[in-house]
Amino acid sequence: MIFRRAKIVLQTEGLIALLRRVFALIAYYLLSPFFKNYGICYLFQADITDILEALEGKTEADFTPGLQNLTGRAVFSNQEADEMADAGLEFRSYNSSYRKWLDKGAAAYCIFIDKEFAHIVWTAMNEEAKKMIDPIPYKVDFANNEVCISEIWTNPKYRAKGLLTYSLFMGLQILKERDILKCKECIPVNRAVTQKAAVLFGSKIYAEGRYLRILWWKFWKEKPRLG
Repeated sequence: MIFRRAKIVLQTEGLIALLRRVFALIAYYLLSPFFKNYGICYLFQADITDILEALEGKTEADFTPGLQNLTGRAVFSNQEADEMADAGLEFRSYNSSYRKWLDKGAAAYCIFIDKEFAHIVWTAMNEEAKKMIDPIPYKVDFANNEVCISEIWTNPKYRAKGLLTYSLFMGLQILKERDILKCKECIPVNRAVTQKAAVLFGSKIYAEGRYLRILWWKFWKEKPRLG
């Protein structure tokens, strides 16, 4: 799995980018047991019913990227993922945590191009799943049909192709079918593309936050966003 991802980075971004990631990964594993600074992030919130009403008349075709042989699938369990793998749509081998996340109640929307794993967006459907995929302790009211989006990844080969916009549109339809009312997301300030996609679908910033972990001490400061 690690060598496969390294090969993708080498082929699409070059040797220098690969070396930077290797050194960053080594530093992360050396320091992460003692210190982790998640930096400043924006907290977004979306009312799914309002967004879909605003998008009335829009269809999947309006957001489908111009890529051949695109397949999008929502997956809510490892049983569904097994069925996808049998059909040649494999994604869990790219990250050893994916199987655990599905077991804990996380859901994913995956995109494949010619059956190659191209993109994934994870959604925590309960508190246990959120603790697995999103360590930042902002509040999500799962009991009242709220969920949160986290862990978005796109194969470098397919970045800037519109996959995130497409997956968010399709994900909204699926959440609505499951009676989800609101969706929250914590996005670092330096992820402009993800922020732009969230705003495109009507998400609004309701707070700014900063999370810091030093040994067993955790610090979370959240400031409401006015206006």
